Amino acid sequence: MSQGGDASTRARAATAVALLLLLAGCGGVVPGGAAPPDASPPDSPPIDSEPNETADERLVDVPFPAGFSRTGIDIATARERSVTFLRTEPVTGAAVERFRAGAYADYEYDATSERTRFRLDVHNGYVDVTRSEVYVDGGVRYSRSARNRDVSFEASNGSLAETRYRAADSMWAVASRILTVADFRAVRTVDEDGERLIRYAPTDIAVRNATDIRGYLTVDRNGVVREAVLAYDRAGESKRFEYAVAPRSADSEVAPPAWLPAARADA
Repeated sequence: MSQGGDASTRARAATAVALLLLLAGCGGVVPGGAAPPDASPPDSPPIDSEPNETADERLVDVPFPAGFSRTGIDIATARERSVTFLRTEPVTGAAVERFRAGAYADYEYDATSERTRFRLDVHNGYVDVTRSEVYVDGGVRYSRSARNRDVSFEASNGSLAETRYRAADSMWAVASRILTVADFRAVRTVDEDGERLIRYAPTDIAVRNATDIRGYLTVDRNGVVREAVLAYDRAGESKRFEYAVAPRSADSEVAPPAWLPAARADA
């Protein structure tokens, strides 16, 4: 979990890049749609973290995946394993960025070998809200774009692999901002649904004058980052970055969006 040197500026820029990565060249989505000026982001769950967690001696017997150790994480390896997981496995995930009061980006991602759905909502903290979502099924890419109360739909030939590629990069950008700004150490193991994960705690972050630093990161035995969370205060503003992904059963279905009939009708 962690944030970049100048978190606000870099995060806002990266969010714009993430949106362009997903939408550019993928069926010609026209940004549109809107939300009322007082739109607020959905509530996020509280961060379950202890800034000064002590290392569990049982870690001595835990095999670390390649690129991970008790004292650090190789970012390139973490990215390679995690992005491959996002692009190829049945997966569900979400990411959150809170830059300042009212400014946020929310991501949602669900994918199987048959269908993919990705949503990105961005609010600049003032009046501008952009909501974009894509759904790919049966070789058709449906999209909904909304901005300033203008909503547009589109249906076109769409590559499932290409959509997953772009969505994975957008999702990972959030985890990357956490990893590149924080130093981590392994503190203990946690069990989730019968699977043992290694939990890391931040030891320091490269954000000047940051206070009230909280967060954690978990990795599975394959080197896939499952969760990364960082929250801190700076100059009176609260910053928060979250990333979480999990495998889903191969036979589960990605639910079609409620706007799908409108996109089909528009096509």
